[in-house]
Amino acid sequence: MPQDLLFSSKDFKQLLGVSDCELMHMRVSGNLKFVKKGSAFLYQLHDKQLLLKHPIATQLLNWYQKKHLISIDNSPKEAESINSTLMLIETILLPVSKRFGDIKITYGFVSPELNRYIQKNSSSGTYPSIDQHAASELNNANNHICKRHGLACDFIVNGYEKQMGKVMLFIVNNLGFDKIYYYGKDKPLHVSVGDKSERHLQIMNVSDKGRRIPGKKAYGNKAKVLAEELIK
Repeated sequence: MPQDLLFSSKDFKQLLGVSDCELMHMRVSGNLKFVKKGSAFLYQLHDKQLLLKHPIATQLLNWYQKKHLISIDNSPKEAESINSTLMLIETILLPVSKRFGDIKITYGFVSPELNRYIQKNSSSGTYPSIDQHAASELNNANNHICKRHGLACDFIVNGYEKQMGKVMLFIVNNLGFDKIYYYGKDKPLHVSVGDKSERHLQIMNVSDKGRRIPGKKAYGNKAKVLAEELIK
């Protein structure tokens, strides 16, 4: 966990599921790592699994409820998928939220059941074999749905709905990502994490017929140069 990624007492109580009094006793007993700034206590996470209780994790898994008429348990089942979920929250979503404010996930994790539903009812623009939304989950044939592993989500930052280029630039310059698909300053940003962390920035254009077309792309330090060009 990055050292500057600290949680307020309010947020930490929610992650731990404890009261003010219980949190105080845990702190006094030496069971928690924290720093004090003024009169406030800021806590370091001692168990990454607790991130699955964060509101961002809830969005990441339940995003589909506002788009699709299906009720399922859309939680990752494979250990690698769970690790990728924690990585995405820790290394991308929480730092972005801390820097810019609340985020809204428009397309998050896709379980095998949800993937089957989407491919049958609303498959336009989806590419489950490569888009990383299914993480490392398996299909009915016991094969990985996505060959890239890792995990991706698409999101907008509240208040930056028309300035997502600034969010993209922050991620490219400061965070460890695998792929970013940039659709425009007023569109949700697609960001993924993975073991390879290619730091691949891909510009996505739209044809006259509304189809998505890959444009410029860059990797590593060249991605920083391309990101700067995009927000000028």
